[in-house]
Amino acid sequence: MKFSKIYILSFLLLTAVACEDEKDEASNALNCASVMAEMDAANEAFEANATKANCEEVIEKAEAVYNCMPDGPEKMEMKEDLDSIRGTCDLFS
Repeated sequence: MKFSKIYILSFLLLTAVACEDEKDEASNALNCASVMAEMDAANEAFEANATKANCEEVIEKAEAVYNCMPDGPEKMEMKEDLDSIRGTCDLFS
């Protein structure tokens, strides 16, 4: 009897931990989508009014998107894009 209680307790604990991980993943995905939308808005603002301040806003939002991304080729490409954006912003100095 004690043996089965340990298994049941272990199962419930693992289920609770797994559910928390899923909540965290869903929250992170929602946060990343929000950051991506903010970056799109910053890009639009920069395209409408190409100022150093708007360019720096794009960099800030692009860095946040980069930090949200999982490792892989897309993240490496984003890093290159981020470096390119920084170079563009330096022209406004």
